[in-house]
Amino acid sequence: MKPPANLLVPFLRGFEWFNTGLRAYLRDAGWSDVTTPQTMVLITVWYGANRPVEIARQLNITRQSVGQTIGEMVQSGLLVIEEDPQDRRANIVKVTPLAEQRHVDSRKAVQVLVAELERRIGSGNVTAMFTALEQEWGEPITSFAEHDEAPQRTPKPD
Repeated sequence: MKPPANLLVPFLRGFEWFNTGLRAYLRDAGWSDVTTPQTMVLITVWYGANRPVEIARQLNITRQSVGQTIGEMVQSGLLVIEEDPQDRRANIVKVTPLAEQRHVDSRKAVQVLVAELERRIGSGNVTAMFTALEQEWGEPITSFAEHDEAPQRTPKPD
């Protein structure tokens, strides 16, 4: 069976399914709600990015947006900003003990959500999806000018 031409919709639907479930689990566990950008920043920091500029680059959002989100998270006690010991001109972001506790519950939530997804669509499908998504995709395509499927410029109406 050939996959659908537009994979973006199921990717986004899957992300939203997990994000909604994660937020519901954490809310039911007594945690205050966080926004999707805050969730993405936490995930990025947990995976090793600690400079705001690197977080912005990995999430493909502006440095200003990351700065605002980090500021909100500092206010809520999830992150702290410290001087970078490697470069005193820069700051780094670290998770707090409160965020570490939240991370433990987040990991439990993901386990529960994966088990529920396996129940709904089958463990083989979940394994296949994970295996496919874990493949090396290469760098993102940033220009189609030299690509075999280069778009033709569409004239704009006057």
